[in-house]
Amino acid sequence: MAGTTPENFSEWLQEASQAIGAHSAACIRLDNPELRKRIEQNNALTAEWLESGKQGEMDYLERLFPDKSNPWKTFPFAKSVIVLCFTNDWGDPAATHPFPMPGSDALLGYISAYAKEKDYHTNGQAMLAALKEKLGEGVEAEAAVDTKAVYERLFATVGGLGIIGGNDLLRVPGRTNVRVFIGCLFIGAELPEVILEPKMPFACDDCLACIKNCPTDAIQFGQPIDARKCISYLTIEKRSVLNQQEGEMIEDWLFGCDWCSVVCPPKDKIDTRIPIDLEWLMKTSAGELRRTIKGNATSYAGVTQLRKNAVILLKKKSAKSRQAAGLLDWVDSHTGSELIRSQIQAW
Repeated sequence: MAGTTPENFSEWLQEASQAIGAHSAACIRLDNPELRKRIEQNNALTAEWLESGKQGEMDYLERLFPDKSNPWKTFPFAKSVIVLCFTNDWGDPAATHPFPMPGSDALLGYISAYAKEKDYHTNGQAMLAALKEKLGEGVEAEAAVDTKAVYERLFATVGGLGIIGGNDLLRVPGRTNVRVFIGCLFIGAELPEVILEPKMPFACDDCLACIKNCPTDAIQFGQPIDARKCISYLTIEKRSVLNQQEGEMIEDWLFGCDWCSVVCPPKDKIDTRIPIDLEWLMKTSAGELRRTIKGNATSYAGVTQLRKNAVILLKKKSAKSRQAAGLLDWVDSHTGSELIRSQIQAW
């Protein structure tokens, strides 16, 4: 940060964030009264949401709540926080992934487009490490990219990087058809605030495309999301057996869901989901699959979770497909996973 003054810090921050590959950046002082007010409001809403049980099996959210609710205690050294938004090529048709291309006659399941390129946690941490280096030696800092107890979206909105859409994702100006991730760098120095003013072309309540496009009604206008109905939750976070209703809900998804994000205006013109050959997923050795997904967002779910979801897709396809029925029988006779066997027998 050599040569930087309070007067030109805003310009320095934007240049530095773009140099490391971020879309935009803001800086908030931890003594900002608006930040404290917003966190107190969010704490009340979160506590009510947790009490309602809408978090499903995500017990860690309740465990992390005390730390999320009090960043001043969680990051006691911090006096400022820099918030970054970055795309990780989410929504870019040219983005790559490690999965083999299925054949024309393959039984298919789908993975969310955000699982393309390197895992966003890794890229975000690298960006924040580079930013910390630019701040100079001796600056105490701690990074968080969806890995620690932080209200990332709240910090992003307080910093003026965007607004929260009906689908609870951050919507940013200038990139309304490209989704973003958020990283926070908590810093033990009193930096000048950089609060932006997001100029959105229209308000979310003038659109509601994400709500209309949710096939399970997990999103309701003006209400917190019911994770128990969310396809992303069911395919990624719910690690137990899915009942038949939940199995129908996930459609042909193996990991995540894009339906509420691809319609955030303008609607994506092409399908950017990742198609997966279910036979490849079930018959490839677990070791090789783990090597394939290493460094990919799907590694969070793991091989068994992906295969459990594949079993559900095969069960739904087997009534009309001998190929699916045959593969399901093969899995039943070869799997060593009690979870997968329980999912086969569930309904």
